[in-house]
Amino acid sequence: MRSFQGPSSIPQRGSAFIPFIFMVLLGTGVCAAQTKIAIVAGANPVEQLAANDLASHLHTLYPSATFSIGTAAADATAIYLGTAQDLPARYAGSVKGEMDSADSYAVKVIDPHIAVIAGATPRAALFAADALLEKLGFGFYLSYSTNPPPRTSPFSFDGWQLHDAPTAAERVIFDWHNFLSGCSTWNLVDWQHWITQASRMRFNAIMVHAYGNNPMYSFTFNGQTKPTGYLTNTKYGRDWGTEHVLDVRKMIGGSLFSGPVFGADASLPDSAAPPRDSERVQAAESLMQGVFQFAAARGMGVTFALDVDTESANPQNVIHTLPASARIATHGFQLVNPDTADGYAYYRAEIEQLMKMYPQITQLAVWFRGALNSPWRGITPEEFPAAWRAEYSSAIEANPRLRHDPDAPSMFAIGKIARAFRKALDETGHSNVTMAAGSWRFDYLPSADVFMPRGVALMPLDYDYAFPSDPVQERLRVIGRHRSVIPIVWAQHDDREFSGRSYTPFAGLGSLLRWSNSSGFGVIHWTTRPLDLFFKNVSDQVWNASFDETLDVTAGEMALRTFGAKAQDLGKRYLLDWIYDAPAFGRETSDRFLDQFVDESNEAIGARLRLALLARMTPLAQNAAERDWIGYYQDWEHYAQDVFQAQTALQDSYAAQKAGNLQAARSAMEAANPKAAIEAYVRAIRHGDTSRGEKGILITLNLRWLPYFKAQRAALGMDPLQVEFAPTYQEPLAQGPGHYTFDFSPADRPIDVLGTSELGAPVQEFAPGSPCPSGIEVSAPVDLAIGNMARTVLPSGAYRMKLNMPAGAKVQVRSGSSSQTVTSASQIDLQASGGKVHFTLAPAAGPARVCGLTLQALTQ
Repeated sequence: MRSFQGPSSIPQRGSAFIPFIFMVLLGTGVCAAQTKIAIVAGANPVEQLAANDLASHLHTLYPSATFSIGTAAADATAIYLGTAQDLPARYAGSVKGEMDSADSYAVKVIDPHIAVIAGATPRAALFAADALLEKLGFGFYLSYSTNPPPRTSPFSFDGWQLHDAPTAAERVIFDWHNFLSGCSTWNLVDWQHWITQASRMRFNAIMVHAYGNNPMYSFTFNGQTKPTGYLTNTKYGRDWGTEHVLDVRKMIGGSLFSGPVFGADASLPDSAAPPRDSERVQAAESLMQGVFQFAAARGMGVTFALDVDTESANPQNVIHTLPASARIATHGFQLVNPDTADGYAYYRAEIEQLMKMYPQITQLAVWFRGALNSPWRGITPEEFPAAWRAEYSSAIEANPRLRHDPDAPSMFAIGKIARAFRKALDETGHSNVTMAAGSWRFDYLPSADVFMPRGVALMPLDYDYAFPSDPVQERLRVIGRHRSVIPIVWAQHDDREFSGRSYTPFAGLGSLLRWSNSSGFGVIHWTTRPLDLFFKNVSDQVWNASFDETLDVTAGEMALRTFGAKAQDLGKRYLLDWIYDAPAFGRETSDRFLDQFVDESNEAIGARLRLALLARMTPLAQNAAERDWIGYYQDWEHYAQDVFQAQTALQDSYAAQKAGNLQAARSAMEAANPKAAIEAYVRAIRHGDTSRGEKGILITLNLRWLPYFKAQRAALGMDPLQVEFAPTYQEPLAQGPGHYTFDFSPADRPIDVLGTSELGAPVQEFAPGSPCPSGIEVSAPVDLAIGNMARTVLPSGAYRMKLNMPAGAKVQVRSGSSSQTVTSASQIDLQASGGKVHFTLAPAAGPARVCGLTLQALTQ
């Protein structure tokens, strides 16, 4: 037990604990008592944080009370807060029996003047304070918090009795770097809010994942540094379908943005030139250092998932500094053999530099692709070094069930990397850092269980939402008897159900985890609002006092705190209808936001019923916050339905065009109104605090959905195709890269932006802000092939082209055997074939600048 300090003149009851005292002024305005939140001298910063948070929230609940820090009289009302072992002995016995796990806690009233808030650890003491505040009426959700109505009664300990312990030891929240709508665009304040809300929901660890191109980590070995890519923003970085725009402020909803580029501050260059590798790494690492420091300050664990198998995670410039004896060749790619002295030195350098950069890491997860198509995941026994082949053969003899398991070779090899990482951690003074191995789905688990070192947890990512199924439960149950398994469930899906409602939480999650012998669970997500109900339910389900809490209970409590007491019943009905039946749609992992079939008529009935509930709730709201939340869901419903209406019309137009009925195709497009959907989304996210994730979704709607409507209208001759020639930026290291860049006209219409990589001709900046700020300098013949927007097809036929050039400029346009000199006022008719219009630009009277063009299909 730690020692306590206090003025010797104060009796023991008043001297055992020091600071965090607040004075409660009762209804008469006279100081009736002093209430002290007392923590041990030299208390852990997490305990200090708990005391501060408690004092702040109690003042919100009792606004007539005055809270001050100082010593209290011997007979003062006191709250003793800390770990059970540090409580005064006369109070410790009342709670120690309930501290049966690392995160367990208890709140006890000893007498009308003494209460105890105790945790098994400092973090548990913080959980205790937050759980007490929830019991007193505060609401803590992923994207927001709520306050109960202020109390006019005197402060008392009424209701201050609770104790709890988790049924899942590991409770991990995992926002995945990738998209503009996820943590890739967060600033430190966004990370801090996320961590704070997760902690208040009693998650005990955060998790981040670094693809090999992520600039938040690089390392140097043998004089060579691993190349990195970008923290994605709307100008640089292309991971997983990220599209670019010249100025986000010109999009629909652009008034929500303060500058031309949207992204984390750490991603924004100091100049117009792309930031250098070293600048990107320094900025990203500085950001993440702040993130991990903040998590540690709340007692949160930090799991760092380090990609090991992708091409960018195996930097060839570094690997080629190793002797051939330390390398493994596979499909023309070089990998590092961790069983050699030189190879181990490579892995040790990687881990040593990682831990020096981020000493707050508590768990290192070896991460690899789910498909067998990466360098390490695709390795075969025939490519193994000779010593490995013999070892692998013996292992298969001992485990014949793996003989035909396609995951076995790669798990054998990656298991050796895990051993090297473990050795490096131990040798560099980080033996307290645990390890895990993670990937998509559950198929790799049997092989990983055999080949991963003892003590390495397995973290399967439930890509197919299969965790409750009998085969998965049985597989986890068997492995979980002897190895820690932490399944990661999805709150939303980046490949198919991203922008609508959240997934519906698994019923009986606590029981599923217990039966499968899982030591905990994680949740992967990208956005925050509107995932709040999902997160609150799954977090509550894994504690004794709320074990397997039904969604009905969680929704009722959320409705009370969000919509108010008068609208609680209707609000509960709405939230349940929403999470079970509202549409879930869209993806973030390709150039196209919606590539699945949608049915407007199937969704419209449910939307009308939900909107009717919201309409009944509106007059019941008692304050602006309650009305604002009702307004948010109303606008969200209109957004979702407008998306379905517009997408259904686009589908109908495609079908009619394919059938040769162009009149019907055009009629369908006349009915499509994607702008209305985007404007509805803007209205929705203006309620409350607009998150950076919501801004990312807004960009997706503008860049990965709206252009396909423009392209279809151009293909049908309803609108001209507008093209600008301007520099564009690709990312060689990006995975599943986005391909397109756009600008927007004053009428909110997307404009296709083509640069050097798209045109195959040099594009340069001329005079920013001028009528022709960038384009092609035609000083010699330039062959061009222009297709429809977003690489869709221009139907064969006649098109009328107008070049965007400065006044007085002239060029020759050659197409087939014809040639015509044109000016900025001229038009020329061309034929499209093979999905594109092909022509050559040549000087007519000296060099000329061409800044873009328009193409209008002639009547088909």
